[in-house]
Amino acid sequence: MEEYVEKKYCIKPGYILREIAGEYVIVPVDEECMITNAVMVPNDTAVFLWKAFQQPSTIEDVVRKGIREYDTAEVTIRNAANRFVEEALRYKIIEEDNSYEKEMGRTGNLSSAVRG
Repeated sequence: MEEYVEKKYCIKPGYILREIAGEYVIVPVDEECMITNAVMVPNDTAVFLWKAFQQPSTIEDVVRKGIREYDTAEVTIRNAANRFVEEALRYKIIEEDNSYEKEMGRTGNLSSAVRG
């Protein structure tokens, strides 16, 4: 039986986070970026989440980091992480990391294998 693997997400190449005059900005730097000619100004939570997803991480990984870093309820951190991933996927700023599946020699979508 296959082991369940939670999805990992990672910030896509082509976007950078920079601190300018004490404020953070996200800048698209690649021609293929969905959002072009726009500079996004993330809040402190989004900056934390951006940094957390610089390396392939599950939402659970990020929630644990947030609990260690902030004096905030777990549900608040989980909700913020879920919203961040949902929005970032919509704007193609973040992507699923398939390196685990590639290492294991798997192909295709794992969720299709679990359905009926």
